[in-house]
Amino acid sequence: ARPAESATLTARESEVVNLIADGKSNAAIAAELSLSEHTVKRHVANILLKLDLPSRAAAAAFSARHTGPDGP
Repeated sequence: ARPAESATLTARESEVVNLIADGKSNAAIAAELSLSEHTVKRHVANILLKLDLPSRAAAAAFSARHTGPDGP
């Protein structure tokens, strides 16, 4: 399997990637999850690394492909 298919995100990383897919900025995600913007940036970096993705847009597309209409 490719790394993106076998990677496991933490529950928090899954929340973050779903919010990225909703088009939210790091600042908006931080506010919604009561985190610092720095923490959100780290989560985003970890998501991109774990899923071997080049960008937030790719993470959003990944999320859209791997979640159902009612969420993950």
